[in-house]
Amino acid sequence: MSKLPTTALAFFCLLAASPAQRNRRGGDVPPPDLECGTYAAREFASEAMARKIPYGIYLPKSYDAAENKDRKYPLVVWLHGMWEDHMRFHDRGGSQALDDLIGKKEVPELILVCPSPGRSSFYINGKDSGRAEDMVVKDLLAHIAATYRVEADRSKRALMGVSMGGMGALKIAFKHPELFATVATHSAAVFPPDLDKLSDRFKKAMKSEWLAPMLEETFGDPIDKELWAANNPLALVAGHDNEQLSTLQIYFDAGTKDRYGFDGTNELLDAALTEKRVPHTWRKIEGGGHSWGEGLAKSSLPDSLRFVAREFAKAAGQAALRDALLPASGGIKAPAHNEERKDP
Repeated sequence: MSKLPTTALAFFCLLAASPAQRNRRGGDVPPPDLECGTYAAREFASEAMARKIPYGIYLPKSYDAAENKDRKYPLVVWLHGMWEDHMRFHDRGGSQALDDLIGKKEVPELILVCPSPGRSSFYINGKDSGRAEDMVVKDLLAHIAATYRVEADRSKRALMGVSMGGMGALKIAFKHPELFATVATHSAAVFPPDLDKLSDRFKKAMKSEWLAPMLEETFGDPIDKELWAANNPLALVAGHDNEQLSTLQIYFDAGTKDRYGFDGTNELLDAALTEKRVPHTWRKIEGGGHSWGEGLAKSSLPDSLRFVAREFAKAAGQAALRDALLPASGGIKAPAHNEERKDP
């Protein structure tokens, strides 16, 4: 496997910064007024995390209409990035982008939830950090199914995420393809699965004042190599057969100017999936940066939402809508071997 690009080490350098630097939210604007839905903060009791977990939820305005009392909606679970929370999707324009696409009928009315098990959970069942993966796949899905009218079939359920949440979305989808039919990520934090092959600089960063306690709580001290690999998208692809992975519809993108170098590691994921002959869409965005600060809500997020919408439409047998949402409408450009799968 190719070596981890040196620039990806900047991710750990950022984590070693002071809390004030990590929590800086430059460029935020007041939350938008939505036309087609609402976004609200709520919470639920999670057995896996042994506490209440906050989450944000987007509900279409049609949800409470009397004539829709029996209607069920597709579900998107969005996993936020490191040092973010359940309101980040809304605050940084994600709900506005979704709302706009629903208004233009490019995306169907759907329910989106963003849970927040912790700002640095990696969405894994950690050593002492709680069982964040179980929170998503067991507690959250059960709570949403019991509380809201969502479709029960996996074909109407998608997992999405950004940065740390992108890594979480990929690994959860790869581990639980029976729960999610579609996964779509941006700037996913993809790392090498073998800790023994990390550079000295990488290892030094992981022992920094701010990062080491978080890694110890999540992965143990010393880091549990098996736990690290078991939650690594690249390792999961290597360990799965292509038949299992091919049940997923997969989209991921990263910018060539990602400040953590995740374009390079996402390319390794592209290569691993290609070697397995697993259909997927990999989009390398020329000049694109990392996450929300680089205009995600107005750039590639609409493309991934259209990708998800197309799969929902296909599952519903809506051929005309599905064809209208093919890559050309979203501006998705991928190498020939990564084109979306064709219908039989």
